[in-house]
Amino acid sequence: MSNVPIRERLKSFVLRKGRITSNQKKALIDLKDHYLLNEDSKIELFNDTSVALDIGFGAGETTIHLAKTNPELSVIGVEVYLSGIGSVLSRAYREGIENLRIFNGDVVPFMEEKVPDNSLDLVLMFYPDPWPKRKHHKRRLFQQDFLSLISKKLKQGSIFYFKTDWEDYFRDAQKIVQISDGWKEQKREDLANYLKCLPQTSFEKKALSAKRDLKEIILKKIS
Repeated sequence: MSNVPIRERLKSFVLRKGRITSNQKKALIDLKDHYLLNEDSKIELFNDTSVALDIGFGAGETTIHLAKTNPELSVIGVEVYLSGIGSVLSRAYREGIENLRIFNGDVVPFMEEKVPDNSLDLVLMFYPDPWPKRKHHKRRLFQQDFLSLISKKLKQGSIFYFKTDWEDYFRDAQKIVQISDGWKEQKREDLANYLKCLPQTSFEKKALSAKRDLKEIILKKIS
């Protein structure tokens, strides 16, 4: 494996300018101190609770649902795009959700620096950028060293749940799982009830409308 640090090898996004509504801007300004994690934040702020990490949450339908329906679960969402963060902050405040924190930035250094080892109970990574061109596959987030990082941060017996609508990405992810130790593949029926009934996101609806199959890999950390 390369000696180059994972954060230098694996930057799986390119920031693109997008439209931010006035409501999203207002939420980012007014609610940042309430919900956003900063450089000094520690995961220990969620003492004695189970912790879920939602990577690249987009519009945040899953993130909000997890936090709202599982008040005993502390939910951390990581996203690079401010429009999605603004929407999540606005909705979380409107619905009185307190067990939610958001980090705006790259998930790799966040996990390496801020997340203690053996501290997470669940990691979700739904529909990351597939980087469809072969020359860009190295930018895909689902890589062997990133899977190892997730394993390092998860508690024994905890779950990593991955979804994609890109067949080629799914096949490559399966190959990575096959050569990675310490995991046992699970079926959806093996999951806790709250994970069996996650809401269909706007992205999933678009993928289904475009006749793309939804694929998933569910892994349990066993060592």
